[in-house]
Amino acid sequence: MIQPDNLQNSHATRARGRPREFDTDAVLESASQIFRNQGYHATSIDDLCKATGVLRGSLYGVFGDKRGIMLAALDHYAEGSVARLAERLNAPVPPEESLRNALQHYARISLALTGQRSCFISKATLEMQPDDEALHSRIASVHRRMATLLAAAVIRGQASGAFKSTLDEKAVGQFLLCVMQGMRVLGRAAHDESEMLNIVDVAMSALT
Repeated sequence: MIQPDNLQNSHATRARGRPREFDTDAVLESASQIFRNQGYHATSIDDLCKATGVLRGSLYGVFGDKRGIMLAALDHYAEGSVARLAERLNAPVPPEESLRNALQHYARISLALTGQRSCFISKATLEMQPDDEALHSRIASVHRRMATLLAAAVIRGQASGAFKSTLDEKAVGQFLLCVMQGMRVLGRAAHDESEMLNIVDVAMSALT
């Protein structure tokens, strides 16, 4: 016969072994939308519960607290952003065309970042406190990965003869990252697609 203490331990073991009652990716997707629209400080746990459809206790049980949810949501959002950039830059077209297409994509989606909508990475960067090491390291890692993908695109363009061989691919990768992030900010106030695409043209002309 199972004794009360053993019975309690048995229940706890089964509870820990139960599958999560929600789709973590779906929850993080919803959470990232709330954080990117409202920002971290303006988002309450009640907002997150409403957006995700998950109870407070369940969210805390998996992510710890609101900050834990934000960091996990940022990781989820960043993985998608980096993967999509890699896919565009590695498209089966000439390297200069894939790079231009990727930058033009950023130009166009930046125009859609009006009102509350924002880039989660950019918003988190602007809200980041100087001593927030966890958030700083995450954002730095995302920017580093994106710059590396852009530098690799430059190398491919140099190998094909499309870009100047004297370019420092790492410096150009950082430059293109700055262009992309700058368009994120400018797009919130700009309303003319041709102006944003002109920025892409100028950036591309610097490589040839």
